Amino acid sequence: MMGDVLVLTAFVYGIGSAIIPILNAEAYVAATALVLGNVDIVIMVVAVSVGTTVGKVVLFRGARAGREVARKRPARERADPGRIRVALRRLAEILIGWLEHPLRAVATVFVSSFVGIPPLLAVAVVAGASSMRTDVFAAAVFVGRTGRFALIALAAYGLV
Repeated sequence: MMGDVLVLTAFVYGIGSAIIPILNAEAYVAATALVLGNVDIVIMVVAVSVGTTVGKVVLFRGARAGREVARKRPARERADPGRIRVALRRLAEILIGWLEHPLRAVATVFVSSFVGIPPLLAVAVVAGASSMRTDVFAAAVFVGRTGRFALIALAAYGLV
């Protein structure tokens, strides 16, 4: 029974932390690892990783849906879009172009998932606007987050 609660809690917290930046999955993993045994740590790390992956896929798919809506809607011309808006649009186009290459896309998502730079929240949205496949995105996020959370849990537990 306790194992089921642990898995469900870790999974739900993972989803929440993927979408709501103030919920810190790393802090959750570290704190939880301090009170769990070895086997439970592994289960918790996988559950949080799956949860964060699900949450990031929601963001990814939301960006993809927004891209499709924007393509179907007639373009509005603004009198003066402003320097900041033009710069942000240009940066987004550069990032989307970067993520159009499959190997660069996987590497970027993996590094973002594992290291945290660039922020995975932003990478998920930009990747969703690119042509990156959802399953490839999810796999890269899951592997990166699992590695990151495993290292955090091991460090908190005193094994690293």
